[in-house]
Amino acid sequence: MSKRHCDSTLLYKMAYPGDNETMMKHFLLGTTMLAATIFAGQAQENTVRIGVLNDQSSSFSAIGGTEVVRAVELAIEDHGAQAAGMRVELVIGDHQNKPEVGLAIAGEWLKRDRVDVIADMTNSAIAQPVNKLIGLQRKVGLFVSPLTDRPTEEDCNGHVVAWAYDADSTIRSTVKALLAHGQTSFFLLSPDTEAGTIQEDVVATAVAAHGGTVKGKQRVPLGTTDFSSQLAEAVASGAEIVIMNISGAELVDAMKQVQTAGLHDKGMKIAVTFMHQADVRSIGVGALQGVRFVVPWFWGKDEASRQWGRRMMAITGHAPGWIAAGTYSAVTNYLNAIDKAGTDDSVEVLAALDALNVSDFFINNGDLYPNGRMIHDMYLVEVKTPAEVTEKEDFLELVETVPAKEAFRPLSESDCKLR
Repeated sequence: MSKRHCDSTLLYKMAYPGDNETMMKHFLLGTTMLAATIFAGQAQENTVRIGVLNDQSSSFSAIGGTEVVRAVELAIEDHGAQAAGMRVELVIGDHQNKPEVGLAIAGEWLKRDRVDVIADMTNSAIAQPVNKLIGLQRKVGLFVSPLTDRPTEEDCNGHVVAWAYDADSTIRSTVKALLAHGQTSFFLLSPDTEAGTIQEDVVATAVAAHGGTVKGKQRVPLGTTDFSSQLAEAVASGAEIVIMNISGAELVDAMKQVQTAGLHDKGMKIAVTFMHQADVRSIGVGALQGVRFVVPWFWGKDEASRQWGRRMMAITGHAPGWIAAGTYSAVTNYLNAIDKAGTDDSVEVLAALDALNVSDFFINNGDLYPNGRMIHDMYLVEVKTPAEVTEKEDFLELVETVPAKEAFRPLSESDCKLR
């Protein structure tokens, strides 16, 4: 992979377009990214530029962040650091969960720095405006972690591919599994974000559709650390199960406070609509054993996944989560499509990507819909007991595979006019 060095202050003006205090706050993080970041004034032709834009310093950093960067570095290395005879460069941006920062970075990359593709894109509130920008600039988006389905539905533009999941494939599948096991009354705890609104609506719709009831719900801002009042309200609601739509640091803190709030003592169960490898690592299998949820991938899924997971563990010290694995898969297949097309022109690359028979350790039974949604098998998993964990961070056990066409919304129901 081609790597360049330049003055760190100038780089911060590209990656952190704020004041000097913000720049200095992120100095240590930024210096670790210098080797993989290009300076706009040095841009050259005959280069494929991949931008990883995600949260590397706040709420969502633990579930993706620098781990995703390492995964993309590995994807580029595995591809020989070139595609169709062009060298491949990596650009890294930390949007800090701030829409204005994320849009500013994406704008600089696409308009000035000749970045060809933006990958990952944590945070739905940032993914939506960046989706529109990618469409206007006729570049490529490989969205892995944002929950919003607008880039493949009403705001589809033919230039963004959603590679890993959506609300239907994860939340609806999880709710159906809970209802199948006899739980009928629910309390919802959701983040006060665009994604939280989506999650809350999908859960409520799924519960009502299958004869259940929502006894109460609460939303919490990102960065919340004290969940005592919300958990007390959950107990008072009389619901059988609390569904936590929160993730990352908020989920870790909330789960650690469940015991104090006495939910288990009162017979209440906890379910999550999203759980990441980093969450289980932080909370511990002892507190989570038996919890079920649906994921696009987990590193103990099969031997190919284990082999890739061990490679990442050797790099980062931890078993990888599905965001890193999904971004590796998306970038690898994007580079394969460039090889097939013989160019990095976005229209030709997207056509080549559509023609590929995508099948790798992340994608099983994949099909790229015309609206940009990559469908594939999903997995209902359960957190193991401590005694069942026989390999480092091998936390999850497969309960059942959810076939792709059952997990995802049918193309016939899409609101995208491109289908």
